[in-house]
Amino acid sequence: MLDPLILRIISIGFASLFLLAAWHKSGNRVQFRGHLLAYQILPGAMIPLAVIAIPLLEFLLGMAWLVTALLAIRVDLVPLLSTLLLTAYTTAIGINLIRGRRHIDCGCGFSAVAGKGASDGNTQQLSTGLVIRNIAIIFTASLATAPVSTRELGLLDYFSLLTAGIALVLIYAALNQLLANGSAIEAWTKTLGQSS
Repeated sequence: MLDPLILRIISIGFASLFLLAAWHKSGNRVQFRGHLLAYQILPGAMIPLAVIAIPLLEFLLGMAWLVTALLAIRVDLVPLLSTLLLTAYTTAIGINLIRGRRHIDCGCGFSAVAGKGASDGNTQQLSTGLVIRNIAIIFTASLATAPVSTRELGLLDYFSLLTAGIALVLIYAALNQLLANGSAIEAWTKTLGQSS
């Protein structure tokens, strides 16, 4: 059985992930449209709908995870929908890696949320590391489907929830920065190899 504190920690992590992703995509629909076009997965006619539907779905999932985190109201469909959405993202990344199209900005980094992006060269290109990261996130979402014990949370548990939520955001941001740095180093190495 899953401890209720673990479920709430997972929930606060996914609430943060999806709400930040929705905010980023909604805040710059032109850039998001460019990301969708670059992946070359969806037919062009579906792109305008996807530009609206994907951030809306991420926002709704983020709010549902937040309800679980704060009010302990569990919606069983939320982990499944989260897993499906993340699997779709991972599949799109994998398809483009197989095609040899690593140069695409995934559009999923914290650097883009901070207002940086393709225009200033600070992109997070597709990589195997992104696929591995997403598989780990998908696995974590699937953990939230396990039965939860009925243990009541105490004051220390709520403090742990707060600190774990902050730690998850920092770890995710650090991992994204490592992946972005890896892409930048790879591009720099290729540039040096071509110039010599």
